[in-house]
Amino acid sequence: MKSEQSIGLNMGKRPLMTIMKYVDKVVRVKLKNDLVYEGKMAECDSYMNIVIEKAVEYEGNGRKATYPRILIRGNNIMYIQLQPMLSEV
Repeated sequence: MKSEQSIGLNMGKRPLMTIMKYVDKVVRVKLKNDLVYEGKMAECDSYMNIVIEKAVEYEGNGRKATYPRILIRGNNIMYIQLQPMLSEV
């Protein structure tokens, strides 16, 4: 239990470093305009700009579109859901 708490605390202190560890893993990104994208994160930079491959776009409760590769500008991101959290859902 203690190790889980320390992992959570470390994630809060350095969120960008945590996100960069998830390159080549599945992420879900919610944007400020309520669109959601899910796919394999191919790249992430220090501005939190993210490239997602095989991206699926969701609007509301439905699937809207698929894209082979997209770039999401970091300042449009509301939150990022990382793979361990996705597998628990």
